[in-house]
Amino acid sequence: MERHIHNYWERFLEDSDLPSNTDCYGAFAFGSSSHQAAHLLSLILAGEKTSTSSAVFEYEATETPIPEPGSLSIVLNEHGQPSCVIETHAVHRLPFDEVDFALCSKEGEDKNLASWQNNHLEFFKEIAHKSGLEFTEESEIIFEEFRVIYRS
Repeated sequence: MERHIHNYWERFLEDSDLPSNTDCYGAFAFGSSSHQAAHLLSLILAGEKTSTSSAVFEYEATETPIPEPGSLSIVLNEHGQPSCVIETHAVHRLPFDEVDFALCSKEGEDKNLASWQNNHLEFFKEIAHKSGLEFTEESEIIFEEFRVIYRS
C-alpha cells in the first residue's frame, strides 16, 4: 500500500475507533479513466452511487477474493488520492442478463435497464477481450452494494 494511502487508512482507523489490524480490502478508483473516476466518485459522495458491478473473470484472473459484507475499501479520486472509505453490505453473484433495474439503478449511472445493459455489456466485453476472454449476457458478474462510512 502506498504511503499516502496507508496514512489515510491509519487516520480512518483512528477516527473510527477501529483496531489497528482492521483489514483494508483494497484501494481503487472506479471506472477505466480519470474522467470516469472523477464522475463516479462524485456520484458516490452525493449518495447516488451505492453499488458497483464487476465481471467474475476479473476476480479470477487476478486471484482477488470477491468482496464480502463488511469489507472496507478506500475509494481513490482521479489523481490516486484517497477520498472516502466504503463498507460492502451486500454481494450478489448472478448472470449479467438476470440483473434487473431495481439492482442496477443503485449504480446511479443509468436511467433505465436497457441503458445499463448496453453500457455495461460493452465495458465487460472490452475488458474480457483485452484478457483474451469472451463476455456474454450469460457471463456471471458480482454486484456489490456499499455505503460511504468515512470521508475526508
